[in-house]
Amino acid sequence: MLPVMIDVKGKQITIVGGGKVAFRKLSVFYEQGAKITVISPKVVEPIQVLHEENKVLWIKREVRRDDVRHAFIVIAATNKRWVNEQVKMYSEENQLLCVVDNGDCGNMQMVSFKQKGKLTISVSTGGASPFLAKKLTNEFIEGFDDTYIEKLSIIYSKRKEIKRSDLSDGEKRKLLKELSSKLDEVENE
Repeated sequence: MLPVMIDVKGKQITIVGGGKVAFRKLSVFYEQGAKITVISPKVVEPIQVLHEENKVLWIKREVRRDDVRHAFIVIAATNKRWVNEQVKMYSEENQLLCVVDNGDCGNMQMVSFKQKGKLTISVSTGGASPFLAKKLTNEFIEGFDDTYIEKLSIIYSKRKEIKRSDLSDGEKRKLLKELSSKLDEVENE
């Protein structure tokens, strides 16, 4: 598996399942601005509330092949292995698929992550221990104080300015390299 960051804002995410695990996965995508559809005969109360507030679409029935056809990411999050396998069969080869009860079954695994400003820390244990991944993520993110996060935001803005400038590519590379060294200064303050 290759770790990547994907912008899911406005992308169709289809979650098959309506329990606590499905809600945890839904929450991650919801916070990132994804368009979410839940397919399940029943859902936990927080999913039902989001549906009633028109924040997610809930289709109250068992999954069908057409339900996953247009999804960018498909999450199989039921407590029935055969349903999760069925979701895998319904998914297209070019879709991202996460099967929560069998990380090796899909082509994507969700990792534990935390964000502070422009900094994102993520940890994967390859499915061996989601609890440990969460613990490590929390420990790593706490190692960065607000000063570091603020400086990173300033550096981000300056980087954009440099990239938009009329300077030569060589001059831009030199300034960008100098800019990245400023993070070291933050650590030594």
